[in-house]
Amino acid sequence: MLRWLIIFAGALAVLFHRLFIGEVFYWGLPSLQFVPWRQFALEQLRAGILPLWNPFNGAGTPLFANYQSALMYPFSWLSFFAPDVQTLAWVMSLTTVAHLAIAGWGMWMLTKRLGFSPFSRAVSALAFALSGYLVARLGTYPMIQTAAWLPWMLIAAHGLITRATVRDVGYLAGCTALLLTAGHAQTAWYSLLLTGIFSIWWITRFYLFDPEKRHRLTAKKLERTATRLAGAAAAILLGAGVASLQLAATAELLGESQRSTGAEYSFAVNFSYAPARTLNVISPNIFGTPADGSYLTEGAYFEDAVYIGFIPLISAITAVIAWRRKRLLNGKARLWAVVPFALVIVIAGYLLALGYHSPVFPFFYNNVPTFDLFQAPVRWHLWTMFGLSLLAGIGVEAWGRDPLTRKVARWGLMGGAGAFLAALVGLLIFYSAGDGVNVLVRAVLSTAVLGVIASLLTLRQPPADSTSHWRWQGVVLVVIAVDLVWANWGLNPTLPGSVYQRDVDISTERIYLPNEDTIRYEQLFKFDDYQLTAEQLGLLRESPLSNLNLLSRQEVFGNFDPLLIDGYRTYQDLLGANVESAALQIWAGIPNTESESAARTLLLPYDAICWHENDFELEGVLRAEALEGTTLNTDIVHMVGDGDCPDTAEAVTGTARIVEDTGNRVTIRVTTDQLAWLILPDIDYPGWRAYVDDRPVPMYRVNLAFRAVQVDDGVHEVVFAYGPVWLLPGVLIALVCTILFVVLIQVREFSST
Repeated sequence: MLRWLIIFAGALAVLFHRLFIGEVFYWGLPSLQFVPWRQFALEQLRAGILPLWNPFNGAGTPLFANYQSALMYPFSWLSFFAPDVQTLAWVMSLTTVAHLAIAGWGMWMLTKRLGFSPFSRAVSALAFALSGYLVARLGTYPMIQTAAWLPWMLIAAHGLITRATVRDVGYLAGCTALLLTAGHAQTAWYSLLLTGIFSIWWITRFYLFDPEKRHRLTAKKLERTATRLAGAAAAILLGAGVASLQLAATAELLGESQRSTGAEYSFAVNFSYAPARTLNVISPNIFGTPADGSYLTEGAYFEDAVYIGFIPLISAITAVIAWRRKRLLNGKARLWAVVPFALVIVIAGYLLALGYHSPVFPFFYNNVPTFDLFQAPVRWHLWTMFGLSLLAGIGVEAWGRDPLTRKVARWGLMGGAGAFLAALVGLLIFYSAGDGVNVLVRAVLSTAVLGVIASLLTLRQPPADSTSHWRWQGVVLVVIAVDLVWANWGLNPTLPGSVYQRDVDISTERIYLPNEDTIRYEQLFKFDDYQLTAEQLGLLRESPLSNLNLLSRQEVFGNFDPLLIDGYRTYQDLLGANVESAALQIWAGIPNTESESAARTLLLPYDAICWHENDFELEGVLRAEALEGTTLNTDIVHMVGDGDCPDTAEAVTGTARIVEDTGNRVTIRVTTDQLAWLILPDIDYPGWRAYVDDRPVPMYRVNLAFRAVQVDDGVHEVVFAYGPVWLLPGVLIALVCTILFVVLIQVREFSST
């Protein structure tokens, strides 16, 4: 065990050595989402304010309910002690790398439960924890944090099924709670599904119909089976209860978002795995790598990364071949029985990852609930990588010294050497032929080298009962680790933590960036090249791009959150298609050339409402007028309800001034000479309530997305306060379930057999 830990820790230290000198991850989502969210939440907490609402993006948006903010995740709390944003970004970077260690340790422990030898366990653990799926995606912090708990979920489920103790129920509940609070719903759902499949398979294969025990199927055995499965279901529900505060908040946001009725097909199949990319399983950089700017194809490298190492891949194939030949080495029938389970997981993950490239995912999208909730079918490769890692560990058990194996190794040695020489000659001949040829030649060259090394290791394998076999195993593990470090090199670039410090002029008004996607993908974070020029670095430090604006507290109408409130999304699309519309900007609180300033508040007379039957009609009016190029009348706003649509309305004499805005509470001092509408161009969302002089008043939605209240003539204090209905029940349920979880893991009792 110590040897494996040293090799694994060394691989992580080499791969992420820049973190030890204080540098941090920045490329992509760490900058655009995770660090800004966490920094703002931390400042809110230090001010004694619950970080429920983000007022700086999208005319206001939920923060806590944003599932990927992961504010309820225990490992997120480590960053709450950071004194500044540089330290916070560093702690978040280290914490994410630590989850690779959690993933590797979990696979080490799971394979022990499944009966793997120490050598097999080490191969599986290295293949999973250092796989391209995890390391290339490391910048998506919540995804890695969630995936790391997959093997632990299976460990807990295995313990509950085999021992069936109350404490095992607690362990599975705890793992479920960590899984559900880690911040990535898609990965959590895939992990829960795999846990359920594993539980059913294990209890069916090794309890109900175990061929080794040859016990009859009895009513008592069925009863015990039902009890264990019920215990597993209860444990998962208890874990969900511990996470209920986060789940309730996110469920409300999902219901109000653009995905409330499911993701559209074109969005759901975004990032489908092209069959040609299967070559990445053999050679990770066959299409180049963005680490050095040589990536040649479209799409995101990190989404398609599936490499588990050359030797683990060969071992996985060997496991399937040995199983098909019924080659039960050393009487390990129970170990080899894992092969069909792992193989099914690999095939299922691969077919689903193909997305629109096969009929499998479209069928599930149209007929099976939950398949229309997420995008990027390629992320089903979590199953593929997990299954391949299990097979890799099993396959090394068949890595023998028999004549057939040695014959294949000789062929491999000759073929690898021939490919190496051919690639070397090709590299010399076609050096100036173009990037595509050079990338392909280098990929063949590296694969040939690994093939030669694997063949030599096979031919030089000492007898299993010799003292040198232990050293040979160590060499194999080092080769695997070096291979995976090489494959993942440069995929998570770092910079000094000062990259998150902001020293820019801040506008006191809300701004709008109509070219956000251009800045995001074409100027800053290019999918084909992770290296930043000095010019790009300067832009990164100064850009108010969502959610970078949170670091400087610049209010931006844009929003880069995963779930967008549906009314806001509609208005954003409308504004994006009509960026010159002065009225659309004014209603959203954005300054424009036709008004010296666009105040966060508008005062309109009581009769300045144009009523519409529904949101669809209201949107159509705004869209039609904007497309026709007519000037929308900003003295009239649009609302759903019964009534007429006036042509004009007299202006109101008065003022409306924001005197306090803490995020969860906005206080406005209003002076008016008549009954009027106070319009606040912040997003209307469940949980927001309005008060006039401490009296609760109805709040209305105007112009598809924004808030409005009625005020009488005179001087008034109007307060908009955010108090979600799920907050208190969620706290109580989470507290009760947490207490129950603690009680369960403290129980010592007999196990039911």
